[in-house]
Amino acid sequence: MSPKPCSNTLARASTSSDADLIGEVIDGDHDSFAELMSRYKAPLYRFILRYVSAAADAEDLLQDVFVSVFSKAATYDPAWKPSTWIYRIALNKCRDHGRKQRLRRIVSLNRTADRDDPAYIPEAVDPSPDVEHVIIHRDEVRRLTLALEGLPHAMRSAAVLHLIEGRPQAECSEILGVSRKSVEMLVYRARKTLRQKLGMAL
Repeated sequence: MSPKPCSNTLARASTSSDADLIGEVIDGDHDSFAELMSRYKAPLYRFILRYVSAAADAEDLLQDVFVSVFSKAATYDPAWKPSTWIYRIALNKCRDHGRKQRLRRIVSLNRTADRDDPAYIPEAVDPSPDVEHVIIHRDEVRRLTLALEGLPHAMRSAAVLHLIEGRPQAECSEILGVSRKSVEMLVYRARKTLRQKLGMAL
């Protein structure tokens, strides 16, 4: 049985800065990693969900992000804000997921959905809707989600980070790895496109 976490260690982790926590994760401190997860789990989940729409996919990607945070902690550059580094990991996971989804759609379009084909695999249907699915499929949010999915990745990234998450353009610039002027232009184009699609102010 693994040893119980020390209350003093937990108390120290709860008062440490994000950068200090990452430094302690590098040293294998699981309490610090747990504290880092507790701080970022909810906002990262919302961010990822804006990309992938499906709660199950968002949960899987969230786990992948934290696995990468733990395994790549030693590569963290203290010159960066911890949130910027973590969100860049999440953004890359979302982009990889998007590429895989597009590839699956291309493959499915080039296959004949023949039930007599031994290679045919019916899509699984989850009969148990969860609260998150109910929320994201409310009319206005559903329309916004679909409109976001139709944007190019760069525009979608800027829109989610700035318009929806409310992050400053300077931070968006660091996360996306582009100039602040580029972020400003991406946000402008995203806002214009979404207004045309949705007919609502953004």
